[in-house]
Amino acid sequence: TGRGRCAEEGLNCTLTGSAEGIREMAQGLRDWDPIFNETDFKLTDGLDNRKKFKSLTIQKKSELVAYGLPVSMAPSLKANETKHLEADEYHKMMAQPDTVIIDVRNHYEAQIGHFQPPPGGAEFIDPKVRNSHELPKWLALEETQEKLRGKKVMMYCTGGIRCERFSALMSQMKQDNPAFQTEGEYMVRGGVERYMKTFPQGGFWKGKNFLFDKRQEQIPENKPREELENEVESCCCMCKKPCGVYRGGFKCSVKACMVPTIVCATCRTALDADPEAVKKLECPLCEEGWTLRELEAPKLHRAVKRKAESQSGTASKRNREKHQNKAPSTRLFVGNLPFVVDASAIREALGKSFKLLQWITDQKSGVWYGNAFVELRSLKEASEAVEGAGSADGTRIGKRRLRVNFAPPKDGATWPPKGHVPHDR
Repeated sequence: TGRGRCAEEGLNCTLTGSAEGIREMAQGLRDWDPIFNETDFKLTDGLDNRKKFKSLTIQKKSELVAYGLPVSMAPSLKANETKHLEADEYHKMMAQPDTVIIDVRNHYEAQIGHFQPPPGGAEFIDPKVRNSHELPKWLALEETQEKLRGKKVMMYCTGGIRCERFSALMSQMKQDNPAFQTEGEYMVRGGVERYMKTFPQGGFWKGKNFLFDKRQEQIPENKPREELENEVESCCCMCKKPCGVYRGGFKCSVKACMVPTIVCATCRTALDADPEAVKKLECPLCEEGWTLRELEAPKLHRAVKRKAESQSGTASKRNREKHQNKAPSTRLFVGNLPFVVDASAIREALGKSFKLLQWITDQKSGVWYGNAFVELRSLKEASEAVEGAGSADGTRIGKRRLRVNFAPPKDGATWPPKGHVPHDR
């Protein structure tokens, strides 16, 4: 069970399961494809069953981290120049001068916990963003770039994915603006979660690590409770007394904001008796009048990755065209199928019964990518199917429009393929 975000850049998931099951899945992915040998699987054991996810949800997104930049203009993760440091190396770097350390999380997360480098070491910077959309705007500010120019730039987030995105953005902006140069960018491998496991007494971490799942927050395992309470910098947005936990699901009442707000236990009880008071809650940034939302997002040059993908799109177009203008045949190419589909759904979409169905899989990996060969019973039916798919309404399964073209077997090719075994799905 768990939840995940899937985008062109990759997949980011938080999953829950048995210790054995999660490890078997991780190893299974690595056995299936060597690309997963580089995947940083972060494991947490001993999670209370009440804090586990109840189902599995994977959402398709245009960006893994929502910067609100056009897909064609988004920075390339592969062109990222940032160095990944292990937690102990990252810890040492925080003591170095001429260094800054940026919290690339949202401000409400930094409120209850953040890194506090030692005196004479790195300068802590909180961009004070309400969401990730504001980070590109903050980084594009001249005063921001002036503060980072010529410095070693460290950054961190909960698990690492937001640093990957931010550092890629920074690399792209440095390429676009030669005057904006640093002495290198560095992120902690595995994020704050990995750092806390390496330094169970906290190291240079102060407070709690905000989490978006049912765990709610992470604290250094061996840090004394009294010391943790003394580190609280945040306060209740009602009574202003120190409070370092988000409970009750309260949000800022300003419609353009609506970030989580801290309400202490005493004030939560008071709000139960006076529901109208909830409409007056404001987060610290709104009380301060701080905002970045009105600023324009930076106009980045087209990233290398997007150029490559554009070229790849041209190749995909050529690949589609190779199935067009073929001689009429009873065998059809059916493409752009949903990943969850069976023979009966294809039969219903085409409105025809067929003699044979072959799922087209990758020759190396055996993975199916949504294409199939279908042989109909007559040339007349095949022509009607191709004509129907090319009409204004097209041929669809659900909302997905299918590509249907003639696909006569190549000269000398055996059809059906030798050893073919029909499968409904």
